[in-house]
This record gives sequence, C-alpha cells and structure tokens, in this order.
Amino acid sequence: MAVRIRIGIIANAEFSEPLELALRDAGPDLDVKIRLYDHQDEARDLAYGLEGSVDAILFSGPVPYHVALAERPLTVPVSHVLFDEVSLVKAFFDLVRAGIDPATISVDTVSDDAIANVCRELQINPSRIASMPLVNGRIHDDFAGFHIENYRAGRVRHALTCRSIVKRELEQAGIPCHFMFWTKHTILKALDLLVSNVLQQRYRGSQIAIGLLRVNTPQFNGAIADARRHALAVETYLVAFADRLSVNLLDIGSGLHLFYTTYGALRQQTQDFTVAPALEPVPLPGFSLQIGIGTGTSAALAEEGARKALHQAELKNGDGLYIVFDDDRLIGPLGQGRTRLIRVEDSMLVALAERTGITAANLARMLEAIGDERSRAYSAVELADILDATSRTARRVLAKLTEAGLAIPVGESTPIGHGRPSTLYRIDLDMREHAPS
Repeated sequence: MAVRIRIGIIANAEFSEPLELALRDAGPDLDVKIRLYDHQDEARDLAYGLEGSVDAILFSGPVPYHVALAERPLTVPVSHVLFDEVSLVKAFFDLVRAGIDPATISVDTVSDDAIANVCRELQINPSRIASMPLVNGRIHDDFAGFHIENYRAGRVRHALTCRSIVKRELEQAGIPCHFMFWTKHTILKALDLLVSNVLQQRYRGSQIAIGLLRVNTPQFNGAIADARRHALAVETYLVAFADRLSVNLLDIGSGLHLFYTTYGALRQQTQDFTVAPALEPVPLPGFSLQIGIGTGTSAALAEEGARKALHQAELKNGDGLYIVFDDDRLIGPLGQGRTRLIRVEDSMLVALAERTGITAANLARMLEAIGDERSRAYSAVELADILDATSRTARRVLAKLTEAGLAIPVGESTPIGHGRPSTLYRIDLDMREHAPS
C-alpha cells in the first residue's frame, strides 16, 4: 500500500463544498481532518489542536494561515490555498454571467500580476480595476474600507472579495459584491505541494529517490465519450502504477507526475535495479510512458537526477525507465534486454546523448564494445547485437551517428550466398574530442 498521510484542513464554511469536490480526486491515501471556524481568529487554536495528530495542515486561504502563525511556527508543515489566476478567471466568468463588467470592479487579496495576466488573456481593459493585494501577511488592512471607498467614489460598480468577513461587511454597507470561490484545481495543487513537503521531511536523513513520470497521449479527435473513456483508462493505469510501486503519485502539471520513495525500497522493488516491475504497457494505442528516477541525500539532488533520467527515457521511443544515482551513474532501460550501469563523467555522455538524440545507455554500450578501436567497421547487424536491439533500430542509430559526424561509411561487407551487401561504418566515440565546451 502507498504511504498514508494525515492532513488537517482549517477553513470557513464556504470552503466545504469546493473541498469536497477536490477530495474526490485527491486519491485514497489522504486521511483528512477538517476543522471549520466562524471567525478567522479561531484558526490559531484550531491549528494548535490539530498539530499533534496530523502530518501537515492546509488553510483555506492566506488570512487564517497568517493568523495561526502569528505567535509561533507550527511543528508540522503548513500551507494555504492560493487565490490564483485560475480562481480569478472563474470569478470573472461568474461576473459576466451575472451581467457585470469585470473591467469595473474592485478586487482584494489577489496579486496585481495575476490580475494583469488574466485581463490580458481575456482581453479586458484593466485600467478601471481597483486592486488591493495582500502584502506581507498584512491581514488586518482595511479591505472592506477599500471596496467601500472605491464604490462610493464612483470608481467601480462592483466588489470582488476573497474574504468572507469582508463580504459580510460589504453586504451590511449595501455594496454589491461577489465572493471569489476556490476552484478544485487550486485546492488540489495546494494539497499536492503540501504532500510533497511532508514526504521530503519524512525521508530526510535517508537516501531519497524521486521519480518523474510522463504519459504521452496522442491527439484524440473522437467523440467526447470516447475521449473520457481514454482519460479514465490512463487514470486507472496511473493508480495501478502507484499501487505497484507503493508510492503517492502527485500531478505537478505539464503532463508530469512525481513520486517519492527511498533508495532501499527502490532497490528492493527493482530487484537490485534489474527489472521494472511497475512499468507495464499503457493499454491504449499510441500511448507511451517514460520514467526517470534520481537518488540522493536531499530532495534537490534526487530531483535533479530524476530529470536527467527522464531526459534519457524521452530520447528513447516508447516506454522506458532510467535511474540516475547520486554519483552520476545512469542505468537503464530497466527490464529491457541488457541493462547497463554507466558512469556519466563530467556530463560528457549526457551532452553527447543530447547532441545526437541517442540515449546515453546506447552510447555507453557502444563505448564498452568498441572502446578506442577506431579501425574496425561495423554493419547494422553487428551494431544491433551490441545494442541488443533490432537491425532497424541500429540503422537509425547509425544514421544519427553519421549526421553528428561520429560515423562514416567505409565500404560494404561481402554478402553470404545471394544476400545483399551491408554498408560498413567506422564509429568514433572518443569522449575527449566531444566533451562540451
């Protein structure tokens, strides 16, 4: 089973409904304790009551977060949901549906950059929008007074607030206002980041392993129902993947997922780095899965290795899993023929792989087999044996080597019987000559 994480959530009543929707997609590995407050000043005592029984605490917004931390830091990781550009876009659409021009409003809490970006995206003139961002945790600034002043001066026609207490004050003052609700996206993003923080702390002091996983999906032009079935199949696959590796899989955007484990667990699950038990074919045509795993004594080192490993996996067509260790050794692809353990010295091999489009694993296999012997020529069949690949793959590798100036045709082999002669290539992979400048 994946590691279960206990999350405390402190929020007002308005947060309950969007939170419920978000938790449906948050995965089964979270034990959530929810504490609701009537007034933001209650957030501190609620946090003190939770911190001994949870792994982390999430606040519904920056105000209860700063209230809770005003006197002392909490003993568990804490964070809060942001009112970001996604929330603002939704709020603007809600205003338009209500017949309100978003260009004639006052907005609190949200940053000026977020407002400018959303206005640019939606082609809204921001010059008439009055804003009062939350700056440096100054939660006691008079946000209600800001809205009231702008409305009564005729500068705006409507108020948009992120704070329920401000909304109540505006309603009492007779100021037309709209409450900016949280989106499922922003809540899930905050939960993912908080879980990531918990896992980093949990594995601190031991060798950590971080994996990056990318699912490549073809462009789908079929019916909406078919597209949803495909999306569900991929989601089911990812859940099964996480279960096989006993990890929490976090969606970090741009088609990437991240997971944490330990070096010892990774070594056991891969049978001393020889098999890829979690890597099964994606059960849909045109889909592929690449995984890069990095190890290290810190999350930063492990993630750096994971990105290097993922890059190698992406250079290889189809599914693949590579691992980069903390001493810059690269291994892969796991579970596919002859896996090689490679030391990446001064990043020369990685640089050459990036330049040629050939995986570092295949380059290392050629280096191991060919060495410094530059006089011998190789056919595609012979290279295929070195790479433990098909002749077609070997011909593609030879084409890339030739294009990069690392191989030249030097003749043809003598055919056996009535067979056709094969082109012979001399391959030069002297790493000293091809080191990055």
